[in-house]
Amino acid sequence: MRFLVAICLIAALPLAAGAADLQFRGADVQYVTADPVAQVKASAGAPTKVMLNFHVLEGYHVNSNKPRSEFLIPTKLKLSPPLGIRVAQLTYPAGKDFSLSFSPAETLNVYTGDFSIQATLEPAPAALAGAYHVSGELDYQACSDRACFPPKKLPVSFEVEVAK
Repeated sequence: MRFLVAICLIAALPLAAGAADLQFRGADVQYVTADPVAQVKASAGAPTKVMLNFHVLEGYHVNSNKPRSEFLIPTKLKLSPPLGIRVAQLTYPAGKDFSLSFSPAETLNVYTGDFSIQATLEPAPAALAGAYHVSGELDYQACSDRACFPPKKLPVSFEVEVAK
């Protein structure tokens, strides 16, 4: 009986460690941060590329935009430009192969450290000259080597100065 209790306690240790990590980090932690985007200069009718730079906290990873399983939550950038500007394309970086120590045969496709997403914006040919505010969010799910945390949304915003 003591042997069975000892086995159950040993098996529960990783779960307790994951719960302690979640409790330590708290629900308000952003596991991904973003650099501010300098004001973007654009011409009406011409595509303009904008780099959005993100940083994953050390010791954590987020799934890439194309995870290897339909059950994993992909990292996605959603931008909401104002009328007169459209998002023509979002270009995500390739993820890095990553395996967990308890399952080395299964590889995940993730972002760790720094990664950038390129947005191609197109002001309409008839767009009026002036400043336009673009807002959005990065949807992601962060994981450590012991636990995955609830999905989060990181707000992003920047200004686009359109010239004729």
